[in-house]
Amino acid sequence: MEVTAKEQKRAEQLLQNQRTGLHQIESFSFMKRYHQASHKGTTTSKDKYGPGILTLHLKGKGDKVVYLPPFRHPSSVIRFLVSKGVPFDNYVPQEPTVAEPVTETYRRPSLYMFYFFVLFLMFLILGYYCISGDVWWGFIPAIISFGLSLFFINMLMTRFCYLTLDKDALVVHSVGRSIRYPYTDLRKVNFDFAREQAFTHVMELLDKDYRYRLFYIGRVSRKKLNEIAERLKTSGIDATCSLNDHKRFYQDIRH
Repeated sequence: MEVTAKEQKRAEQLLQNQRTGLHQIESFSFMKRYHQASHKGTTTSKDKYGPGILTLHLKGKGDKVVYLPPFRHPSSVIRFLVSKGVPFDNYVPQEPTVAEPVTETYRRPSLYMFYFFVLFLMFLILGYYCISGDVWWGFIPAIISFGLSLFFINMLMTRFCYLTLDKDALVVHSVGRSIRYPYTDLRKVNFDFAREQAFTHVMELLDKDYRYRLFYIGRVSRKKLNEIAERLKTSGIDATCSLNDHKRFYQDIRH
């Protein structure tokens, strides 16, 4: 697999920041929780959970764990490691199985989404009200209000996705758009809790070219995620679900 010069530079910069040379890496894991002892000399463990977890398994020196949110270009790092022949430990290719094609949409209502929509409208109307006033300084609160309305509409478009599985593809729906991923273009899918408690859970995708995508799927019931993962496996995708479906978020103890 060929990587671009920009991808290579990004990956090498990350390894340099971790003070790790490519020759030191025996293998790596990605889109998988990491279990570690919380303190030396204790038997308790602590998970690193959520999206974008990269674990570098070093030769005789333990592991290094890095969070790779989208702005840290996880696609570049993974493509670079794969192109250099570093084994991808937790990628298990699946064989598609013959099954009756059923189209199903996984969606639930969200009061939190309604709350964000109300805030978007409120700040949008407030911004127009400030502009229409006669005072010269009205543009200052107007800019702030319009900025907040853009923030809330961005949250509506990116934090409240739901899913459809049909006979050929996984479709991700959000406010104003739908993205279709044919099963043949996907390698790996993982579901986990989001680290932001308010947005509950996420879906990570790795396509056939090892490019990474992250979606917040708050409008999908967490109790359906294991079912979705099993359906994706029958389509030839390495799908995993790391959630306890009795919990609302990772630290929830009232389940």
